[in-house]
Amino acid sequence: MDDKQPGLISNAAGNVTPFNPRIPDRDLFLAHWKEFLPMYVKGGRPSRDTMVNYISAIDQFLDWCAEKKYHPLAIHDFQMRLYLQWLYGRSYKQDSIALKIIAVRNFYMAAHKMGVIPINPARDIRVFQDGSGELINFFTPTQLYEIETAMSSEENLFRRHRNICMMYMMGVEGLRNVEVHRMNQEDIDFDNGIIEIHGKGKERVIYPCEDTFKHLDDYLNLCPIQDDIRRENGRTPLFLSDSNLNLWGRLSRNGIRYIMNYALKIAGYKKPGVSCHAFRHSTGTNLYAATKDLRLVQDVLGHQNPKTTARYAHLQERMSKRSTSAIVPQRKPEE
Repeated sequence: MDDKQPGLISNAAGNVTPFNPRIPDRDLFLAHWKEFLPMYVKGGRPSRDTMVNYISAIDQFLDWCAEKKYHPLAIHDFQMRLYLQWLYGRSYKQDSIALKIIAVRNFYMAAHKMGVIPINPARDIRVFQDGSGELINFFTPTQLYEIETAMSSEENLFRRHRNICMMYMMGVEGLRNVEVHRMNQEDIDFDNGIIEIHGKGKERVIYPCEDTFKHLDDYLNLCPIQDDIRRENGRTPLFLSDSNLNLWGRLSRNGIRYIMNYALKIAGYKKPGVSCHAFRHSTGTNLYAATKDLRLVQDVLGHQNPKTTARYAHLQERMSKRSTSAIVPQRKPEE
């Protein structure tokens, strides 16, 4: 919301509308939901990426309501289930549908908490999981080396070292795309060997290995001087774009995704269902295989729920035991 006189809301034209939170109004909520919603997401401090995704998903839902001639604040559970079926029919991935439903649920949660609607119609709407989420795509250390070798074919030294450094951040240190995207040069403490991470959930600190720091140092030595970098709120982005459209600005999440997927392609590992998130899964899978320490893996990956980390132990157990080897067809021993 704009920093104006309390109790007043300004629209795009600059007109001021009195707003009394004790007397909720549906039309006012629909006109200003993009201002209200952030107060009810992630404790009132949602990231910019979260809000961009939520707004896009809610706008899609509101368009669907308009097409069906449903008033969005008069929707019931049944209409929400119709919307869910509509999303299934659009062939979105399950994760994408789940995120869209979460966004709409938060939209209605804000309306409910403000007293605009009596109940949240999306409260009980859940995305059906068919079990395919058990599959974890990852790369072994040998495969990661092959991907690094493929990246080394890049003739441009800046891009080569930037891309390899990002691969180490994701495939060795287990960072998410958004965490790599938000990294700043000021977050790095070479003396103590730590890096502050800004990403999903609360901020945290990681302790990268020597190899990762070596690649980081190689990359930074090829970066332009700080005066040439497009700083953001006094911070210096770490991973930079060298394209003319965003020269020396922060590399976008889509840019990171494209670079890592291209590396998988030239290394021969790109296939349907395998994305750059497989690098993070590689950290979890390989680290558990090397240490058998779930608590360590949870700490490295920054998981809040240990059940999320337990997937890697389950995967390793199934890969190592090969239980069905005990029941393969065998010839009866001759007497």
